[in-house]
Amino acid sequence: MLSTALKRNYAIGAAANGVKTDMFTFFLLFFYTNIAGLEPALAGLAILCALCVDAITDPLMGTITDRTNSRWGRRHPYMFISFIPLTIGYILLFLPTPNWDVTQTGLFLWMVSFTILTRLGMTLFDIPHRGLGAELSKDYEERALVMSWRELFGWLAGLTNAFLGYFIFFRATPEFERGMLNPEAYLPFAFAGALMMVASILWSSSTTLETGKHLSKWEGSIKLKDIFLELKLALSNKSFIRLFFINLTLAIAWGLGNSLTLYVNTFFWEFTSVQITAFLPVYAFCSFLSFSLTPRLIKNYDKKYIFLVCLEFVAFFSILPFTFYNFGLTPEKGSWGLILFLSSFLIFGLTFNIIGIMTRDSMLGDISDEVELETGKRQEGILYAAVSFMQKVNSGLGSFTAGMVLTYIGFKGSQSTPDEVYSLIVVQGPVVACLLIIPAFMVYRYKITRERHAEIIGALKASQ
Repeated sequence: MLSTALKRNYAIGAAANGVKTDMFTFFLLFFYTNIAGLEPALAGLAILCALCVDAITDPLMGTITDRTNSRWGRRHPYMFISFIPLTIGYILLFLPTPNWDVTQTGLFLWMVSFTILTRLGMTLFDIPHRGLGAELSKDYEERALVMSWRELFGWLAGLTNAFLGYFIFFRATPEFERGMLNPEAYLPFAFAGALMMVASILWSSSTTLETGKHLSKWEGSIKLKDIFLELKLALSNKSFIRLFFINLTLAIAWGLGNSLTLYVNTFFWEFTSVQITAFLPVYAFCSFLSFSLTPRLIKNYDKKYIFLVCLEFVAFFSILPFTFYNFGLTPEKGSWGLILFLSSFLIFGLTFNIIGIMTRDSMLGDISDEVELETGKRQEGILYAAVSFMQKVNSGLGSFTAGMVLTYIGFKGSQSTPDEVYSLIVVQGPVVACLLIIPAFMVYRYKITRERHAEIIGALKASQ
């Protein structure tokens, strides 16, 4: 059994990705379209370009870290240096102001360049870190607990970042009643996030170093030809392919809904930054509740069915605010009563969402055992590179789709018509709910149950 201290120290590293994901999911598109002045379609395209780079670098990084053999282990050399490109790219990404004398092309290239640099930095840390987590335990339930710890710290870091934004940096001023539209708030906000990422990376990397040194080692050299052969071998696993496409379709739905959240809260529900802050305790409560429930659920039910039920409930609760609004059953826009009303739906929808994510991540660890049985090699890095890529797809492809939606409806921020603003809630509600049906159907074909995993572990032990 792993010690609580080890699980905690490992999980703290997820805070870096939590901060980055929160910023990219909720603030990046909003910043470039409403502050920097970039056309929504171009902003979405910039994020998509970075995502295309991720599609190459993430699996390569996964294979490289699997095949590394150093005195610091397979994972830690990359984890320790990752904060350098990550923080540089992250801070410079939020440097543009409305006063910049730059063309749309120049602003687009700036966004593309530093989005890529930020994502590359996160790739250097997150993929080895996820692979390390899968190596810590082979137990079906304990692995789920490790990933639950990881998701908890990621969510809490994202919430902390959001709290700093809404409650401190985006507070209303005489000039900007809606603080999210204050151009001067974003760069200090980015510096605060960068500090949190650096602290979490260095803490997690240093406190897990000794453990990482003594885990499985790679014997052999790193050759480009071999890397591509390993990629092909690992990614040909049927269970992995099914889960990858489940999450690809899921990421489009989740990413689209999340990318529009700040737009919907600001322009449709007409909340101030302080009012939006009131949602954060709900997020925190749901994170702790999910952390508590997920291991208990996995102890009694197959991960496949937990994941499926979560998808169905997330779809159901995502459409309820839209439905109640159209029947005239919601409190007045911009009111604290509306905050409480929406929070009642958010508690359920978000809890099921987080449980689903925690369960999904532990499923990849089970797949890594099946891959080892098929290939004779531990390839957590390449498989968890897929998870990292899925998360980036969530914010990347979702933001791209959101940018296309904003362009299609002709959204113009504060100058938008009521019909254009209403379109935002239509997309975030029924459209996202319909999109969630697709991965739910695909989950039925996933084959690794508790019994199948026990068979895999038994076969691995017999072959040693």
